[in-house]
Amino acid sequence: MATISGIGLISAPDLYSATATPGEGLMIGQMAWDGKTGKAFRYTLNGDVALVKGNLLQEMIEDAGFVNMTVGTAGVVGDTYLQVTNHDVTITQEGYKGGSIGVYTAGTVAIGDEYTIVGLGGTLTTGGALKVYTDRPLRYAYTTSATVSMKKSPWSGVIQAPINTATGMCVGGAIYEIPANYFGWVQTHGVFTALCDGSTFAVASDIESNGDAAGAASVYASGTAHARIGYSRTGNASAKGIPIFLQID
Repeated sequence: MATISGIGLISAPDLYSATATPGEGLMIGQMAWDGKTGKAFRYTLNGDVALVKGNLLQEMIEDAGFVNMTVGTAGVVGDTYLQVTNHDVTITQEGYKGGSIGVYTAGTVAIGDEYTIVGLGGTLTTGGALKVYTDRPLRYAYTTSATVSMKKSPWSGVIQAPINTATGMCVGGAIYEIPANYFGWVQTHGVFTALCDGSTFAVASDIESNGDAAGAASVYASGTAHARIGYSRTGNASAKGIPIFLQID
């Protein structure tokens, strides 16, 4: 069984498996290092399409309705949640665990005050009074003149990296065919075999994730909106699996 081992690492299930519910004690986005190989992995909730092994992956496309959200009820220093007004969707608690909530418009709170989401309560439907439970008590009083932005963890609802144009950050590579809406692990650091597109590059070229094939590694072009994710360890080989070194974490 392919498990993670090493000093100071979290206890983790088999890397090459998936579950319909989250593993005990695990949170989306949680990181694990393999002390023997130097590889790193992130705990992930897959999106609506099964992953393809060897593909590079992207976070879900942003839902702008979770930007500039209204604080529905003032928050008091020491509270363990913020009450905000949900927008026009119904959400799930598991999808937002491990995500973040931070100040967008200051009110009486400094921009940048940010917390990790550990759970949701209240009304999770359209326009509901949503309680967003935080990883630590509120450090400041929140007035209703403040607004906040909620983001899922980058590893919640992951998708295949799209062709040519990134619509979110690259979050790793698929080491296993995690089924749609299942939980599992993706790789974020170290040696990885990735699908290659038809771009031209050589050994040690900088690599990005949005080439001329979905999920494929491509030569990094500076000055674009795409992010560098690591190095190639061989020359290009279109539609083949090539060794790269991931540096997302």
